[in-house]
Amino acid sequence: MRQPLVVALSIVVLTLGMAHAQSGRMVIAQGVDATTMDPNDHRETPTGNVTANIFDPLMKRAVDGGLIPWLVTEATPIDDLTWELQLREGVTFHNGEAFDAEVAKFNFDRLTDSDAPLRTSDLWTSVSEVTVEGPYTIRVHTARPLATFLTQLTQIFMVPQTYIEENGAAHFASNPVGSGPYRFVRWARDQEVVLAAFDDYWFGAPSIQEIVFRPIPESSSRVAELVTGGVDIITNLSPEAVPLVSGSGQAVASTVPSIRNIFIVLNVTGEGPLDDPRVRLALNHAVDKDTIIRTILGGDGVANGCPLNPYMYGYVEALCDPFPFDPERARELLAEAGYADGFTFTMGSPDGRYLNDRQVAEAVVGQLAAVGVRAELRVQEWSSYVGQVLERSIPTDAWLIGWGNSQFDADNTMFSLLYGGTIEGGAPRSVFTYMYDATLDALLAEARATVDQARRAELYADGLALVRDAAPWIFLYQQVDIYGVSTRIDWDPRPDELIWAFDAALR
Repeated sequence: MRQPLVVALSIVVLTLGMAHAQSGRMVIAQGVDATTMDPNDHRETPTGNVTANIFDPLMKRAVDGGLIPWLVTEATPIDDLTWELQLREGVTFHNGEAFDAEVAKFNFDRLTDSDAPLRTSDLWTSVSEVTVEGPYTIRVHTARPLATFLTQLTQIFMVPQTYIEENGAAHFASNPVGSGPYRFVRWARDQEVVLAAFDDYWFGAPSIQEIVFRPIPESSSRVAELVTGGVDIITNLSPEAVPLVSGSGQAVASTVPSIRNIFIVLNVTGEGPLDDPRVRLALNHAVDKDTIIRTILGGDGVANGCPLNPYMYGYVEALCDPFPFDPERARELLAEAGYADGFTFTMGSPDGRYLNDRQVAEAVVGQLAAVGVRAELRVQEWSSYVGQVLERSIPTDAWLIGWGNSQFDADNTMFSLLYGGTIEGGAPRSVFTYMYDATLDALLAEARATVDQARRAELYADGLALVRDAAPWIFLYQQVDIYGVSTRIDWDPRPDELIWAFDAALR
């Protein structure tokens, strides 16, 4: 048998803050509410920040991107198509159910059930079967090698089998039961989610007794709540509010480069202007990203020209340089494509989900107008917007969106966002993609099934070159996250944007 690739938790436990005496409550204000309490049925960070405190993954991601054994203590590759997982003993869910191999199998089976797919089911299309080998041992069998198997274990959160079977998935999605450091108390939609410390948590009781997540869409309202003591952490602190927060004596601004890229998806499946790669390249040359970053983001952003950023395996700097701001070249490309007089299209944007997202979209509209392209902006609140994106029913020709790659691997961005499902017998089309390129699909499928990391890097480089030429998005920037943090809270932000309350403490 091959040697385990993941060893006991004890060697990394010191990277996490240990629990201490419980006290008080901490209030976290995000721009939007959670969309569900099912940890495996969403792809949004604000929802994940809530559910990550209720549920445990099989593997946990360290701040530096490394993997920490969590409910899996050892992972051993038996062969190229089989992984054996040793599971942590002594873990219980908040309702008293025990976690064991049967429950772990139930979770994999739930995610691979083609009759009831979840939002993260696409990560597990390679899994053919999960077998129970002992009370705390399972084997995961795949139809083809899965190079990202270990990193994907950070994306599967354990849920209680009996509770779901007795109450149903819909009830569970609003009344969750997990095994994490906090148990669910209540969810008043668009008002607050309240969590209470789970004193019997296997890793130790959390230090803060109660956690409250509040959705506050308006940036100025979040700031006002922070400096008056109404909340303790706010996300997407606007650059212009940093001096106010820093000078309040009640809070500080905390900044970290994010794993998230911001971009505008272009629907390239129609017969209109956006179906022409020359037009899409023109739009990229028409947008002045540096000015947007300087004037709207306060300089906190890094312009880019590809789906990846330097945090991610597979990133190639030479293939990710920003498209130069060149309005003249944009006009030339438009003329070559037959649109010398420009054209009109519709563009969507959320308001309050990402840092100054609506203002960024408005700036893009203005810059496109300068080369004769008329973009009609339609702004929506987040829950409706993201629902339409995930259901492929968004009514606009283009839409601003962000993607945070919590696996730190090109697969989680490029396969998830650009795989068109053109390979017969292969994985289905990504719900996010509007690009159908058989060559790209073949590259991404081979990279996912290749364990040779040097070969994977070559495949992703070829894929990046293809995507750059096709320009299926208007590439904007890597986001730099700015948080407002109360001086009574000891907490540091992470590049993956996770707010795990177990790491926080009251001063």
